[in-house]
Amino acid sequence: MNKCLVAFATTLLLTFSTITSAITLSDIQLLFSKNQVVRADFTQDRYINGLTSPIHSTGKMIISKELGLWWQQNTPFAMTLKMNQQRMEQRIEDQTPETITAEKQPQLFQFNHLLTAIFTADKEMLENNFDITVTEQNNIWTLTLKPKLAPLNKIFKQIILSGKSYLEKVTINDMQNDKTELTFKNHKTTKLNQDEQLLFR
Repeated sequence: MNKCLVAFATTLLLTFSTITSAITLSDIQLLFSKNQVVRADFTQDRYINGLTSPIHSTGKMIISKELGLWWQQNTPFAMTLKMNQQRMEQRIEDQTPETITAEKQPQLFQFNHLLTAIFTADKEMLENNFDITVTEQNNIWTLTLKPKLAPLNKIFKQIILSGKSYLEKVTINDMQNDKTELTFKNHKTTKLNQDEQLLFR
């Protein structure tokens, strides 16, 4: 009888330990907030209905809490995107940059803020716009976001984020049954140097 009680108590303790140690969105936000700057190399594969192979692209990105997002696609063609709270600038190859301001395109900037929220695990912004499921297995957390408001729920089925210390993978499933997979590696968190700061101007 005592052995049964011990076994039962041990099971309860293990279950309780599992529950209390389960990762939450707040934990992920705290994890991301430790770094003022994150750099990473990325690969992107877009699986589009009707195409026999994915569209593959590579590049690098920088997220700065102070300056915003800098996104540099290198292949299959050069494309640079710079975004902060007030403006977004996109340049393809050597073309003239296209600049969009929050004042002129408020809806687009709402979407861009959501993009930033995904990269920074902004708890409030994510909870306002998505139904959220957080799981963890083998020290890898997974955050599943299902849009609950228009227009996001008309565009995306779900967005899945996963990683350990950093965001390592993003999978986007849209309402057209297309899929985009982003993988990030070689993360670095040192301060921006002078040349990097100039990238955001």
